[in-house]
Amino acid sequence: MKGSRTAVWIRVGFWLVVAVSIFGALWATRFGERVPSIYIMTGQSMEPTLAEGEYFVAWSPPDRIERGDLVIFRFARRAGDFHVLRRLAALPGDTVAMDSGVVILNGKTQPWPFDIASPGAWRSELAIEENIYTWGPWVVPPDSAVLLSDRRDMFGWPDSRFLGFIPLDDILARADFTLRGRQLH
Repeated sequence: MKGSRTAVWIRVGFWLVVAVSIFGALWATRFGERVPSIYIMTGQSMEPTLAEGEYFVAWSPPDRIERGDLVIFRFARRAGDFHVLRRLAALPGDTVAMDSGVVILNGKTQPWPFDIASPGAWRSELAIEENIYTWGPWVVPPDSAVLLSDRRDMFGWPDSRFLGFIPLDDILARADFTLRGRQLH
């Protein structure tokens, strides 16, 4: 009799764990509306925040986005559509500029990490303004955002310094953490 009770409790415990796991997964994905995806950083454009070859998790569609978040946007070229990870630097109505690589948002410098590996590479024929490290101010129009790479030299192409304002509809996901558990906020 004692053995059958134990078997019943094991079965009940198993199905309870299964039910809680399913409910937890549904809740985490907003009952199927949001989907987590695993990406790999394929280049150096987001160093020092993410290294080349580092894996991270992004949620699509993003439930909310804030200045400083890392987001994935759709970058369309003749060769196809690419998903590109960039830092959300400014939202509609913001005034944004850059001074020697430091982002100035609404008159305040931002603490976001960045790197300039080649300080002499401050010009690009592809850029909207002559100097890719010092530019602006720009006022972000409605339904648009400014997205920047953390690597400020040409390793950071494509971002808003080269493409201009990015439509908010092109933002596909928000990156939250690496597979090692490091938060990306």
